[in-house]
Amino acid sequence: MQMVWLMTMFVFTVAFFLIFFAVYFFRPKKEGKIIPLSLEKEFVDPEEIVIPHRAEPNWPATLETSSGKTTEVLIASVSHGSAFITSGTRLDIGEKFQLTIHLPERPPLQLRAEVTWSNMLLPADKVVKRGMGIRFIEAGEEAVCLINDTISQYAAAPKAAESLTPE
Repeated sequence: MQMVWLMTMFVFTVAFFLIFFAVYFFRPKKEGKIIPLSLEKEFVDPEEIVIPHRAEPNWPATLETSSGKTTEVLIASVSHGSAFITSGTRLDIGEKFQLTIHLPERPPLQLRAEVTWSNMLLPADKVVKRGMGIRFIEAGEEAVCLINDTISQYAAAPKAAESLTPE
């Protein structure tokens, strides 16, 4: 009786591995990636989806240095953790400051930021927009949600414009 049980288990084990290898090696492939046939028509390949990393909201803002000096700036471009601000004021790389973003339909948004790069010392003919790259040091949940929503809106805007064009 024990011999019959061992033979049955051996047959089931061999059958399992044969089925596993047959399914693994003979599934449909797309450019070297294995994709279940049922999902191929329903879903888009995640690598084909373009996710924007940056938006250009042109938000007015006030920059306040640690010494108390304030300057009006424009946030020309923003990403999930950084931004490019246009300004005539030069700050040193690594300098930390308070940034207040003035939004039309919301209360001002307070952020803490640090200068990561600057094009202030470059010749005028080498610069398209004078400004600085900054990274957000302390951003509250409201600020993070606003930035993510803005980037998502910029991603949806070209698709909406394409759908409105007549064919």
